[in-house]
This record gives sequence, C-alpha cells and structure tokens, in this order.
Amino acid sequence: MGTSEQEIVHRSLDGVRVRLAGPHDLGRPCTSVAAIAEGGRLHEISSGTRAGALAWAEDIGVDRFDEEFRVQDGRLRIGRAAADHDTGTGVRETVLAAVWEGRRHAVFTHLYHARPADAVAFFDSVRLTEHKDGVIAVPHGRARRPAPAELVKEVPGLGLLEIRPLNRQTRRRLPSWRGASVAGGELFRDSVDGQGTYFMLALKSLLVTVLPEEDEVREVPRRLAGLTVEAVP
Repeated sequence: MGTSEQEIVHRSLDGVRVRLAGPHDLGRPCTSVAAIAEGGRLHEISSGTRAGALAWAEDIGVDRFDEEFRVQDGRLRIGRAAADHDTGTGVRETVLAAVWEGRRHAVFTHLYHARPADAVAFFDSVRLTEHKDGVIAVPHGRARRPAPAELVKEVPGLGLLEIRPLNRQTRRRLPSWRGASVAGGELFRDSVDGQGTYFMLALKSLLVTVLPEEDEVREVPRRLAGLTVEAVP
C-alpha cells in the first residue's frame, strides 16, 4: 500500500457519485450493481469498464459475440454460454450474455430463456447515460429499480468495499448496537459464521461494508481512518 494521497470518483448505476481519497491504492476498477424489475422478472445488471465486461463474459463461458445492435449511443453485443441453472438438476441450458458498450464503460447482464430480441427489449426499458466516471441506468415505462444500486471496489490493504446510499432501507443492515465513533460516522464490526469478520461504516449519506482479507482484519480500522468516502454532486 502506497503512502501518497490518491483520489478517484466513481458513479453508480443510479447516479450516486462517490469520492474516495487517502493513502491507498485506489486504481482498481469499480463495478456498480443494480436490480431492475421488468416484465415480471428481476434482472441484475452491472456496469464497469469495457475490459471488465468482456472478462465477465469470458468467465461465464462466452466464446464469441454472435450478434450486435445499435442501442442508445452504444452497441449491444449478444453472446451465448451453457451453464448449470436451478438447484441440483444438472440441466444445461443456454444463457444469453448481453453487453452494452459505450465509449469507455459498459453495462452487462445475463438472461435465461431469452432471445436476442428480449435483450434488446430489456435494454430499451432503461435509459443509459454515459459519463466520464460511470453510466447511469434509469428505468422507465413499467421497469423499476426496487433497491438502491451499489458500488463494489477492491482496495488493497482494506479488502472489498460495497458502497450504498444510507437511507431507511439500507439502514436495516446495521447491527442493533452502537458503533465506534469515527470521523464522519460510526464503525461497526461483526462476523458471519463460515465467512469471517466484516466492518460497516455508516457515514452521513453512505453505508460502506468492508470485507477484508483474513490476515488484514486487525489493521482495517486504522487504515479506514485514513480513507475518505463521501457522496459528491
């Protein structure tokens, strides 16, 4: 972990901009994840770099993109992969991978029991606007977003950060006890059987969950004290 100050701003799929600053390596890419309810189904969409989207497609088994469409100032690329679906059935079925590529960023999702036309229709149900620091996806028509989007970013020395707006809905994630007072908010420490220790940082308008590496747990509170996380206009 370096000692010089770094600063970066990321934008989530629902438009929340988050600034991170401190003596940490902040250069890792950031992903935003959101749920979109549309057509009686709940779809999980992600946004990140174009390279990250292509790596995701490769990870789920897409060998190539078979079809391409012009959609909202970008291109929507469709690929297919075979995957195990449902629990315990062992049934192999085709998964449709859909990647919308803008100038720098991408939005991607997978669909089951779907055709390319279904992917195009789904992306038509959200308005995509690309910015330098990320993409905003606004549901319209009958589509809706049932929960706030989150930002997911790995910071070496701290672990995986999951950043959400702090509101009535997300506040329910906090433990029932009072946290330790820190600059800008409260810090909570808790654990889950089989998953280890995690931290939650409740700030003025953000909730940050930190999932540390096992050998970094003791150092996390001190290192978090040197990290600024704030929502910015």
